[in-house]
Amino acid sequence: MNESDKRREELITRESSKPGLRGRVNAFCISCIVEPGAGGGSWRQQVTDCTAVTCPLYPVRPQSDPGSFGE
Repeated sequence: MNESDKRREELITRESSKPGLRGRVNAFCISCIVEPGAGGGSWRQQVTDCTAVTCPLYPVRPQSDPGSFGE
């Protein structure tokens, strides 16, 4: 397991341990799209830039800009 994979696993573990659905949604999005250290920005920015509009979680994915929720 390389450093990028370790970082992703740490993020998934941290987010999925949060109470409620938000942490689990965050963890799912991280597992799907985030590449730590790949130059795409923070995990939240990478998820904000997600283009998988057919994903059932797309409307509730984490956003970098709180004002852009639901767009």
